Parts: sequence; C-alpha cells; structure tokens
Amino acid sequence: MVKGVERQIEPAGLISMEFSILKSFAEKSEWTVTQLADVLPADAPRISRLVSKLVDRGLLRRRRRTDDRRVVLLRLTQQGKDLSEELRQRVNEHENRLLDGVSPEELETLRAVTSKILANHAIMEQSRGR
Repeated sequence: MVKGVERQIEPAGLISMEFSILKSFAEKSEWTVTQLADVLPADAPRISRLVSKLVDRGLLRRRRRTDDRRVVLLRLTQQGKDLSEELRQRVNEHENRLLDGVSPEELETLRAVTSKILANHAIMEQSRGR
C-alpha cells in the first residue's frame, strides 16, 4: 500500500511525509509544527524542515498568532488545498482498487492483526530506548 501511495503522490513532487502533513489539514485548518509532530511519525525538526519546503512551494503558509507572536500557525494555501484534495482522491481510488473483493470481516481481521503488530513494534522500540 505504501508503494502505491508513493506512486500516486510522486508526480506532484511530494514524499509520503509531506503528503501526511497536507492530509492533516483535512482534520483541522491550522496546526503548529509541534502539534503535527505529536500526530505524525516524525520529530519536530524533521516536520519543520518539511513544512519549510511546503511553504516554499506555496502549499502552506505561516502566520503568527496575534495574542502570542511566538506561536506560528500553519494553514493550507488554495494551491495546497487543491493539490491535497486531488492527491487524497487518487490515493483513495488506489486503496479502493486494492481492497476490491475484500470483505468487511477480512478488513477487520487485517486491522486487528496490524494493530497487534504495531503495538509489538512500539514495545520493541521502547525497550531499545532504555
């Protein structure tokens, strides 16, 4: 699935983490880098570098909060909204084709097994950190 997503977003010149950043704005219209780092699988410095690239491409814009100038809020530009929507549609179509013929029960089993694997991975990563 990951390779398929990459093939869908590659023509737009994005990597998967940049696409993840853009997709985050479907849930909420404004984010800080710290907030994005809390929900995405990357640390704040990496998110910040990727955000800068997206700002340079005209897909995101930064603005400072008026009540606290230290806080920088991020928002999609119109170009970012259009590209994000187009890519989400492409990715959804790709995923729907992949899941063609998969029953809801099979999909639920896949989700349950994947959740267990991810939980085991998290435990392994925590053990490494000690």
